[in-house]
Order: sequence, then structure tokens, then C-alpha cells
Amino acid sequence: MNRVIDTSRVRPSHDVLGLIPAKIARAAGALPLSVEDGKVVVCLADRTDFAAVERVEAALSGREIEFVEALDPDSFRRVLRDNYPDAALTGDLDRPENLFAHVMRRALARNASDIHVFPGEQEALVRFRVDGRLQTDLSVSSAVAAEFTSYIKVLASLDIAEKRAPQDGNIDTTVNGLDVSLRVATVPTIHGEHVTMRVLAQSRDARQLDTLDSLGFHARQRRLFEDALDVPDGVVILSGPTGSGKTTTLYAALRRLAGPGDLHLVSIEDPVEKPVSGVTQIKVDSRQGRVSFEKALRSVLRHDPDVVMVGEIRDGETATTALRSALTGHLVLTTLHTNSAPGILTRLVDLGVPPYLVASTLRLAVAQRLLRRPCRECMEWTAADAETCRRFGWNQENPPKIPKARGCAYCGNTGYSGRTAIYEMLPVNDDVRRMLLAGSSEGDIYRWLNGAAPDLTLRGDAAAKVLEGETTLDELRESVVNDVGLEGVCG
Repeated sequence: MNRVIDTSRVRPSHDVLGLIPAKIARAAGALPLSVEDGKVVVCLADRTDFAAVERVEAALSGREIEFVEALDPDSFRRVLRDNYPDAALTGDLDRPENLFAHVMRRALARNASDIHVFPGEQEALVRFRVDGRLQTDLSVSSAVAAEFTSYIKVLASLDIAEKRAPQDGNIDTTVNGLDVSLRVATVPTIHGEHVTMRVLAQSRDARQLDTLDSLGFHARQRRLFEDALDVPDGVVILSGPTGSGKTTTLYAALRRLAGPGDLHLVSIEDPVEKPVSGVTQIKVDSRQGRVSFEKALRSVLRHDPDVVMVGEIRDGETATTALRSALTGHLVLTTLHTNSAPGILTRLVDLGVPPYLVASTLRLAVAQRLLRRPCRECMEWTAADAETCRRFGWNQENPPKIPKARGCAYCGNTGYSGRTAIYEMLPVNDDVRRMLLAGSSEGDIYRWLNGAAPDLTLRGDAAAKVLEGETTLDELRESVVNDVGLEGVCG
């Protein structure tokens, strides 16, 4: 019996699509989907069309092929056109407006968070960041890339004549009926301008991560986070690398606080990424020297806010002002770049904030990461080996099953689809305050947290999500193994 594929959900990669030339694929009604166990998986519009089968076999000469059927013929035809567009057949894909439309359709189909145009000496690469990883999707000549870049700059209201200085702008567009917002940044390189487009919002899924329910908190984490939001004053700080979901978590917190409608909430952001109903959102203009985080925060405090969200603490002045505002009855939510939750405390001190001020105002320190989720269509469950069980304290006599990523048509052969968040939470209690005031290091505080509540560490949360099938051991090792304090604590 032939395998049936829901082609509306497939995400064929650039490399897989390149196995069959566009003209042959469209003429034969054939869409290569993935390479699984050495076989090229190909979906045909008509499995009984032997001429089409022969064309595909000739194009894939020497390769083993598995032919599959489409669940919905109409959906298959749309997906085939999207992946092998008419413009590609006629050569019109060299026109910047057609190339932009094609790139945007491909980016949204693959749930890309960023779109890059990497200039080169002879050609440029269009690459997508999908689930945190860069994937090459298209290569074009340098001449086409230059026109494409100029077209993007026009859409973003940038100066197309300025090619020696970085520029920033925004694009609001519609793709396949979806309203999409893009944040555009250009920077000059030796081979031309590098363009990065961050996909900020889509009407289809803009509200998927609106609430705390959707963020992946375990029960204890959820309780600690909500308890910190329920106090009328104090500071909650999130940390993590760029793109780890800090802003998403802050927005979910703001929406929870805005729900009753009895609080004055203000956010100070650079830039404002998404509108939040019930929140006064202020855009920082630090590049022009008009409105910095610190200046905006001082001004906002004169407008009687109950809750203030500061997009990022970048300097000692902003940090001190934010923490001092908590002493005067405000709840402050903000972010800081550190590797761990304990690192937030020591980083504030490094920025010049007095330790007593940190100890008296900080309520909760949170670190987070985004780890890829194994594709539900192709993941396998395997028994954990003895060494893994030893390192994580799992039963070696009856080892648990853990997921392993494989790769299929639905995940673009990566083995992963989507991401889940892991969290490290450090509630600032009397023990933590004593360590902070005594000058304890980040590693000392981490070791205390790992001993007192290992489930609240990034590693502990990631291990729990591995057992739940929400991520894999490979993702845990890559994202968490180098965190501060792990050596000597985890074996």
C-alpha cells in the first residue's frame, strides 16, 4: 500500500528540490519531499502516469525512489507551484518583485524567523533561520542579488543610494492572505550589502504565544513566575541569548497583568515588536540620541505606572534606575544578557548596582533557551544508555525511552519541527540574599540552586522535557552543557 502524505504540511529543503529540475518536476507533476534511509521520497500527481514515472526515474538516475500519494490533489498542486513557481520556469524569478514574493512564500511555509541575503563574489545565498538553525534555500547571481537588495530597501523606505553605512527599516506586506511585518537591517560587506529580515508578526499565529499557558512552564515554574508577577513591587529579570524567546515571555506576562484592566502598564522597547492591548508601548530611539532606555524610564516613572517593562538593561544607569524604581512601589520586568539565572545577580553588581539594592528588589531571576522539538512524524523512541542514565540520575536497570530525531518530508529532513522553551528559575530568598551580600560568585550560587532545586535549572528542565519527548538529548547537550557551574556538579 502506497504511503499517503499531507502535502499541505511538507517542508522540502532547497537541496531536495534541486534533485529534480523545475521544468521536469512541473511537467511530470512530481514533488521530491525528502531523503529517508537513502531513498528519495517523491509525491506524484498521478501515480499511474508511467511517462511521469519514467521522467522522474531519469532525473534521479541511480537513486532509489519511493513514490507516495498526496492526501489532497488540490493541495498538492498548490504546493508544487509554490516550490517550483511559474517565474522559475520562465526565468522571471530574476525580477526582484517575483523573487521577493517567492522568498516570502518559502520562508512562511518553513516557519522561518529570519531571512538572510548573504552576498558573495559570484553569487548570493538566500538563507532562512528555521528552529534556530540557518538553512540555505536559494542561490542567485550577484547582479540579481544587488537588484533584490535595492527592491527590499525601497519596500523598507531605506536610502538605496547609501551602500556604505548600516540601515534599519520595516516592511508590512501580505503573503498568501497573511499580514506579515518584517524588521529589515542592512550592513555593507566586501561583496555587497548583507540583508537580514526578521519576521516579527503574522496574523495567522500572532496570538499563539499570548498567554503563559503556551510557554511550556512546568507547574512549579509557572507558580514561581506568577507569584513574582502578583507582588506590587520588585524586579523580575529574564536572561538568555538573542532569539531565546525573552520578549515572548515578557509579552505573555504583560498580557496576564493587563487582563483585569486595573493596572497602568508601560513598556519601553527597541523596537516595539508586537502591539499589546492595554499596554502603553514606547519605542526607544537611542540611535538618534533622543530617547534612551534610561531617559525613557525616568520619564515614565512620572506618569504613575504600576508596571514597567524595560526591553533590555544595557548599562549601569538603566539597571540602577530600574531597581530603584522598584523601591518606590513599581513592578519592573526586564531582560539582561547572561548565561544563567545566578549570572543575573552578579552581572547587576558588575554594572555598578549596589548588592543591597539587588538583594532588596530582585524577586525572580529567569534564564531561558529555545530547544528544537523532534518531528512528531518521524521521531523514534530508544532506551537511554547506561552512561546517560548515570549522568541524569535515571534508572539504569529499567532505562527510560528518549526520543531520537530522524528526518522526513514534514520536517525538511532535519528531524525537528518547532521549538520548546526551557527555563532556569532562581527565586531570590533569604539564602540567595545572604550569598549575594557575602560576595558569592555566579558558580557558587548555581551550585546552591542545583543542590536545592535541580529541577529549576536549565539542565534539569531540559532533562525533564527529553523524557516528555519535547526535545532530544542532542539538543540538551548542545544548548546546556556549557552553562556556568555544570562542571563538577553534573558528573
